[in-house]
Amino acid sequence: MIIEGGTIYTADPALPQVRGLPIDDRGRVTRGVEAWEGDTSKVSTERIDLGGRTVVPGFVDAHLHFLSWALDRLRVDVRDAPTAAAALELIAAQAGSDRAAGTDSTWLIAAGWTEAMLAEVADPAAALDAATGGRPAAFWARDRHALWLSTAALAHVGGDAIRREDAAWATPLPAPTRAERQRAVALGQKEAHRLGLTGIHDFERSGGRATWQELDLQERVTLRVASALPAEHLDAIEQLELVSGFGSEFVRIGAVKAFLDGTVGARTAHMLEPYDDGGTGMELLSTDALADVIRRAAAVGLPVAMHAIGDAAVRSALEALEQTQADWHDLATVHARPPRIEHAQLVHPDDLARFGQLGVVASMQPVHAAEDRAAAEAAWGTRCSGAYAWRPLLDAGATLVFGTDAPISPIDPIATLAAAVTAPLVPGHEVTVADALTAMTTTPAAILGLERRQGRLSPGAFADLVVLDRDPFATPADELHAIEVVATMVGGRWVHGRPPW
Repeated sequence: MIIEGGTIYTADPALPQVRGLPIDDRGRVTRGVEAWEGDTSKVSTERIDLGGRTVVPGFVDAHLHFLSWALDRLRVDVRDAPTAAAALELIAAQAGSDRAAGTDSTWLIAAGWTEAMLAEVADPAAALDAATGGRPAAFWARDRHALWLSTAALAHVGGDAIRREDAAWATPLPAPTRAERQRAVALGQKEAHRLGLTGIHDFERSGGRATWQELDLQERVTLRVASALPAEHLDAIEQLELVSGFGSEFVRIGAVKAFLDGTVGARTAHMLEPYDDGGTGMELLSTDALADVIRRAAAVGLPVAMHAIGDAAVRSALEALEQTQADWHDLATVHARPPRIEHAQLVHPDDLARFGQLGVVASMQPVHAAEDRAAAEAAWGTRCSGAYAWRPLLDAGATLVFGTDAPISPIDPIATLAAAVTAPLVPGHEVTVADALTAMTTTPAAILGLERRQGRLSPGAFADLVVLDRDPFATPADELHAIEVVATMVGGRWVHGRPPW
């Protein structure tokens, strides 16, 4: 087929814009001078008229937790509740519906509370008991770094009603069945494509890797997935000899994920200087321990992705990378799989240049700047001058990729684009439309070593693309959020929308 009749951006510096995009029967962009130049002869049996619309390479969410997000879509989400009372009313409504349907014998799992909501509740377990009618219930915080449990749940798992970081993640909650996982992810893929996603970097801790493999064996995966491995499983990873990039054209092994600290909302992000209450947050992994993880991962061909939100955690990650540079240098340069710092929400000015000097990827979530504004300003005060520093990091030579951290924030690449261009926490930290699109298309593929096959609409690359209702480069900045996805294609196959539009 040949796609024509609109504006087509390839992200290929050799030919950044074309009049026609030829796609062969293998689902790859192909060569064809007649097509590139907009020839109207019968080069192809199928021609797709864009009708003035715009094509860009498919969007990639470079940091999310897909299974958790997909399951949350089928559960109670109190994200938009203004108070704890309103959030508990939503949970109570779900509990009532479950009783009426006779499905209240299992745990009720919800998500979306904030520290501000929790502060409104005198007895968290009792409040959740009242909402659920004494049913075992687990209520995840919006940032997924804390868990709120009912009294009936505590009877099963013991411990405290509110638990954070490792204690929260280690809580033995009932796992969804294989069928529930597969159904949630399959439905989630359709929604992701509707929003323009063709690829993801998935950091699901448990269950996600198995689900992707199961669906891939059934030829039901239509997203390009790079699936991370938890650092706590490094012993098993070494024994199994897993290598980054191994897998199919749809599901591949990604990076090894390590946690260095917590979050700004809970004030568990690790800080160089104390919070106003005197604490400096939580150091979940020391610099020396992280250096050991980096060396071991590099030895088996795996880059490391490090969750670091506070400036102390970011500095620790950079110092560990400096100490181990000889170990991972070839992996980053020869195999194009550099180390990543996930979130990097607060970077000390002295550390900005170290990203570029080391060749470290800053994996960031622009929507967080708006969502976390109040919490960040309250926690960090004047230090916010270094917060969500997309432009300073880019100017300092950092490699930048963007994601959403869903389910922490909604999966929405258009919202990510708009936030990156218009909604920095600090004026001057915004990036251009071109920079943002690069961080959402070309670069996420490049840091997986897949630049020739994904992320660009170049000859030989997969035809992974998005049709938009307008040209983002010609859209006023304050209207970027209104851009709509018309259709999404993966490997030459329409996975959302199709002509005629």
